[in-house]
Amino acid sequence: MEVQSQDTDTSNATTQVALPEIQVLNISGRVKPPHGTPRIRGKKKKAPVEPEAPKVNPTSFPVILSRILLKTNEPPENAPKINQSDHSPRLCFLCLEKPAARKRAYHMFTSTENTLRQDYSRTEKLYENRKDYKNVNNITVDTPCARALYRRVQKEFTDVVWNKDGNVFETDMTGDTDVWKISNRVYDLRKKELERLINFVKFLSSTKS
Repeated sequence: MEVQSQDTDTSNATTQVALPEIQVLNISGRVKPPHGTPRIRGKKKKAPVEPEAPKVNPTSFPVILSRILLKTNEPPENAPKINQSDHSPRLCFLCLEKPAARKRAYHMFTSTENTLRQDYSRTEKLYENRKDYKNVNNITVDTPCARALYRRVQKEFTDVVWNKDGNVFETDMTGDTDVWKISNRVYDLRKKELERLINFVKFLSSTKS
């Protein structure tokens, strides 16, 4: 009996070995879409441009103060357009007496360092032909925001008699120191306005706004 040898022919066999996947370092930062993702033709959308932080300068600072102290975006009325850094705001009072009525009147208005004399002259002319009024003194208060202090005086001075426009108030003539009392009250309100502004700045600093 003839025995046939069944040898395995390994000469033509091919062995496939799986190579480990090599990770390529992405230096460019670009993210490639998955293989087979269809391309979208057309213009590429531009990345959204983040708005720049508001710059603080002599033009923008009065508006920023208005937002903080007055809670409004309206710019100051009749704001100077040049050299605003030299035009420090002022809250002014033309102090008048009405001897016959035993009254004192205080005409309140806003001004700046540059226009202070002209504004006082303009206000004094309103009383030139009023024989019952006598000009006796002035009160001038420098303040970061004259409009804010103006409104605070209107709000806090509840013990005086205001005219319909809210810019002139009267008090009884009780002594020679009445003008100094009014001045001290206004300066106390100015201090509160400054504290309010400082506290707001501290809040922005703590919240990193």
